[in-house]
Amino acid sequence: MTEIDFGKLVSRVLARMDGAESERTGEENTNPYAAMQMYKAVVTEEIRQVFEEAETRADVPSPATCSYCGTVLEEEARFCAACGMPLSEEAAAERLGDLLAKDAGIARDSPRLQAALARVREEEPEAWNALLQKIAPRATA
Repeated sequence: MTEIDFGKLVSRVLARMDGAESERTGEENTNPYAAMQMYKAVVTEEIRQVFEEAETRADVPSPATCSYCGTVLEEEARFCAACGMPLSEEAAAERLGDLLAKDAGIARDSPRLQAALARVREEEPEAWNALLQKIAPRATA
């Protein structure tokens, strides 16, 4: 079911009712039943419009955003273009490898580094996940 913002719905209905007050005809000004029927019709139509607008918005997929900074992401992005945050566990692992290589002063594709990363990932998954969590807390959650 489509989500409707209750406050927005109430505001729209009340605003429409205020507008309908100035649209009353002579009979609606003198006959309370006719006025009530007119208000019911106005309220029903406004509620219908709010739901139709919400359904239309629900049909249009919202763009993916970075969970860290909120920037709209490019399709298939591995890292946020604005803040550089890794967007997946694989990207976080790549970033971790880059950081460790830089810290150790060796090339990212060094066989020793690759073997060490593989060993930690396989033998100590909790430690591996803790490292990834430090690199990109929201990508691994």
